[in-house]
Amino acid sequence: MTQTPNVIGATVMQLLKERGEAATPENYERTYYELSGLPLPAKPVVAETGGATPFCGDLLVVLRQMVQEITDKTAHLAHDLGEKNQGLSDNVSNLKSSRDKNEILRLLSTVVMQAGSIHSTVESSHQELLETRQSLAVMQEELAETRQMLNEDPLTGALNRRGLELALSREVARAQRLNARLSLAMLDLDHFKKINDVHGHETGDQMLIHFTSLLRAVMRKSDALVRYGGEEFTLVLPDTDARGAHFVLGRLQQVMSRTPLYYEGKSINTTFSAGIATLKAEENGHALLRRADEAVYAAKNAGRNAIRLAQ
Repeated sequence: MTQTPNVIGATVMQLLKERGEAATPENYERTYYELSGLPLPAKPVVAETGGATPFCGDLLVVLRQMVQEITDKTAHLAHDLGEKNQGLSDNVSNLKSSRDKNEILRLLSTVVMQAGSIHSTVESSHQELLETRQSLAVMQEELAETRQMLNEDPLTGALNRRGLELALSREVARAQRLNARLSLAMLDLDHFKKINDVHGHETGDQMLIHFTSLLRAVMRKSDALVRYGGEEFTLVLPDTDARGAHFVLGRLQQVMSRTPLYYEGKSINTTFSAGIATLKAEENGHALLRRADEAVYAAKNAGRNAIRLAQ
């Protein structure tokens, strides 16, 4: 396939949409190599560190090719216009000094042709650069959506652990920079395994979705909700001390007691255990998370349906 990278990139995005496939890095890579006719490179086995996937390098290659293509086009355009402009200037100078009618007509014809050639060159380059710009814009939009997908839990729409790392590092840095308060709450649904065992895993999934909606009802827009894993959730609460975090979780307890899950004709009640930790001076996000997790265990050991503050 002899198409340029920007054309292939735009075609890949369109094809993924037609197939109903998400624009994940893996799907983009597979389809890109499918369209380009190039062999799909073998990937090394990489440990799960939460970092960039091997495909990131391939995607950067494509983007660099597209940027290089823009650079080459503009450099060629500048050189071409420079030569044509010099020729045009020479003919205009000759036209000014000529007194011969036939020579004047010949020079005018040449000037008109040169002006038309310059216009054609500019129009062609403008169209090519516009297409490249549009392709990059499409890729930017699709990759932004993919980044959001990679940071979200597909079942509940809450952030996942990768999203938590980004949100927590951002809020810890903000709190330390502004000397502001920051609290983190870890929540664990009580006896969740029993819900799965008695009512089935689909009902368990619905309970997780239901719990997420109740959490969103009591949190602020500035707070971050994370599905930490299984039935464990995390709330990142900027500008909030331990008392404020306890108040939010107390409201959640009240809402849950009045709002059971109704699913397939069944009303299912549950509770949660929670631990709260407030950021200390010079503490990082991992230490804050660890203290909140320890407080959750203390709440569970206290009989569940309890809230405990970290030491």
